[in-house]
Amino acid sequence: MPLPSTSTLPVARRAAPRRRAYALLAAAVSAGLLAGCASAAPASEEEAPAASLETISFEYEGYSAEIPDDPKRVVVLDSRSGLEMALLADYPLVATAYGTDSPLSPLIDDDVAHLKNTAFDLNREEIASYDPDLIVVGVGWWNFYEGEDFKLGEIAPVLAVNDGLDVEGASADNPFEAMTAQLTLLGREDKAEEAIAGYEKAVADARERIGAYTDGKVASVIHSPVDNFTVISDESIYEVVLPELGFTILDSDEINAAPPNPNGIGHMLSYENAVGVFSDTDMLLVYKDNVAADLDPLLKRVPAVERGTWIEGNLAERFGFALTYTSFVNGIADAVEAFPDFSK
Repeated sequence: MPLPSTSTLPVARRAAPRRRAYALLAAAVSAGLLAGCASAAPASEEEAPAASLETISFEYEGYSAEIPDDPKRVVVLDSRSGLEMALLADYPLVATAYGTDSPLSPLIDDDVAHLKNTAFDLNREEIASYDPDLIVVGVGWWNFYEGEDFKLGEIAPVLAVNDGLDVEGASADNPFEAMTAQLTLLGREDKAEEAIAGYEKAVADARERIGAYTDGKVASVIHSPVDNFTVISDESIYEVVLPELGFTILDSDEINAAPPNPNGIGHMLSYENAVGVFSDTDMLLVYKDNVAADLDPLLKRVPAVERGTWIEGNLAERFGFALTYTSFVNGIADAVEAFPDFSK
């Protein structure tokens, strides 16, 4: 199965926010960036808080919607970009999609309900039972639901979150453009600043832990299905984080001459090429389609794998915002410290 790509998301001129009304917050936010989730009981079991009357005209990269400025009951339909934006915005969650592999799952309050159905087979009645005044979902899933005529907007206003680097102003040097722009449109630019500061602190801490080991070492990232593997070379979380931690990303004529992956994430090679391609790689990050599957026998002959200086990656961390990046940084630091040849 090919890696998911955000390259097909619609791109258009970003518009400035237009608020219909302005209101002061009734109290200061005291629980920090990731706190404040509301009770998860469905609306039938408790009285729902009064919905906010103020709205925001949200317009970003081709998506527009009128959404509440201060929602009280938020339902999130995916455990990646939608959930991350809801956490960053400090929205009061009543229910969310839940992925056991998601780095965001530990950040969800215990009293937030988990939707029973997967993103592919959502249940309108279940969503409506939580009486949401806002639904949050990644724009890729939003496009899918629109194509299926799911009519989410009949339940509540929808915030469709754009999660990719492939947006105006974004690059490997500016990976949080989409996060910052959307939080600014939501009137929560301070949350973007907090999240970026948290990421930068995680990088600094990781450099302190592993920098002496990683400086100058060559790293490569691959997606490893059954028939061949893809060397990931797009502007991704890896292109941002690994150099920040001291690694140099492997680049070679052999890789660049290989056929491109149809999803545009890199170049595909056969496992017979693995030993030669990665002969100078010090650290190999491997993403498997099936986490329970063993490595291909030819991949096991790669020097970094034989040495034990390889890391099994989590596909749920392939893209995201500052919370996902922070989780990725911490995971790399933990894994490197476990390498057989690591010494502080």
